[in-house]
Amino acid sequence: MKFILYCRKSTESEDRQMLSLDSQEKELLALALKANLNIVKVFRESKSAKEPGRPVFNEMIKMISSGKADGILCWKIDRLSRNPVDGGQIQWLLQNEKIKCIQTFEKTFLPSDNVLLMSIEQGMASQYIRDLSSNIKRGNRAKLEKGDWPNRAPFGYLNDKANRTIAIHPVNSKYVIRAFELYSTGSHSFKEISNILYTEGLRAESGKKFYSGNIHRFIDNPFYSGLMQRDGKLYIGNHMPLISKELFDKVQNILHNKNRPRSQTHFFPLRGFLVCESCGCSLTAALKKGHHYYYCTNSKGVCTEHKTYMRENTLYPMVASLFEKLDIDENLIEILYQSAKEKLGLDEDYVKSILSTLKMSLEALTAKESRLVDTFLDRQISKEIYDRKMLEVQNERVLVSKQIQEIQEKHSKQISTLEPTKEIFLRASRARKDFLKANDEEKREIIEIIVWNLSFKNQSMAQHQFKSPYSILSKVPKDSDFQTMRRV
Repeated sequence: MKFILYCRKSTESEDRQMLSLDSQEKELLALALKANLNIVKVFRESKSAKEPGRPVFNEMIKMISSGKADGILCWKIDRLSRNPVDGGQIQWLLQNEKIKCIQTFEKTFLPSDNVLLMSIEQGMASQYIRDLSSNIKRGNRAKLEKGDWPNRAPFGYLNDKANRTIAIHPVNSKYVIRAFELYSTGSHSFKEISNILYTEGLRAESGKKFYSGNIHRFIDNPFYSGLMQRDGKLYIGNHMPLISKELFDKVQNILHNKNRPRSQTHFFPLRGFLVCESCGCSLTAALKKGHHYYYCTNSKGVCTEHKTYMRENTLYPMVASLFEKLDIDENLIEILYQSAKEKLGLDEDYVKSILSTLKMSLEALTAKESRLVDTFLDRQISKEIYDRKMLEVQNERVLVSKQIQEIQEKHSKQISTLEPTKEIFLRASRARKDFLKANDEEKREIIEIIVWNLSFKNQSMAQHQFKSPYSILSKVPKDSDFQTMRRV
């Protein structure tokens, strides 16, 4: 009798206690030698048997069907199959004596045996896989409900195996935050962000660059805002968010509106921020004789100014003059800062009222969920509609709960917001001077942070808008009293 020695090891969880391929082969060769079995071929396969379609298994079946072998030696019967399709093939070949013997380490299967016994063993192996999959999914859902992530931590985090938690990676997390901040400006493509982060030291485990696809995965993953998503359902995570929910939402708006810029051959610090007042088209830029010139793209074909070029030396002072509206005496900023530190017993009642409203929303969702269950039990709606509506309610509960959590955290950390607020005042006060002396990259960064919607007509500034909170500072009269400034 000619035997095929078949070894299989899956990398998946059901085979964690199974011998390695080398160990299986060694033990089975020893068994073949002891039993004087004629081994004509050794097959090794690293693939799960949960589904049909294993290439090595199929090759073995063809070899047996063609009469080149008529026996199988394997560690256990479940090495051959854990699904009914492959199991049926084995049983059919055994029943028709194409397979004259299946020898395992513990047992021998012959064509004359009761096929029911083999069917039971194969059925048990198949059911084991189904139960295991169901148990793993149920365990993962339980972990998610508790706020724990059941898989490998995303880039920027670490799996803390000792405490079974997700911790922030001290280095990689900064690159993730940087990627979100760059993309939120709306002026960088994924490829540009990849290049920027590479120059700033970001490397994959292999030492290579993180390409645009990796950046896209960062940007589209709510995990970094403190939420976990699985099968369309959101969960609040126990892990520390790297970014705020507001920043994540802003980035998603940019991502799904597909307003990513085209890649640039030359770096023009103001390209993407300037608009022609006459036709509404964007201003583009070109490098001529060593200088940057900005001009209307005339995309609509109706502009009368598209042949008028503005040189950077003329444009930069006009932009810098806008920042004069933000100038605040730095001595006054320091006084305001010290005053705010004393005042931080602030508006406890206001925060409580917001939290009360949100908690009422949670109660309303619970009531809605209860009505939905009653409607379904009364057979007034289908299972499909029930599942969809229930998912909407559950997701809304997660979002409201997340909002409550963020408000509570924000209120508890109000003291820590004073320093960033002071920095905003100082940045505004120094914006004009910093812009004029900055290099091209720094100029673009200042514009991204402070101002947008700059439009020009007849080579002059026509309109502009400051971003929040600088729009508030720009409207404060320079001769305001101390109480007015403190409210700002």
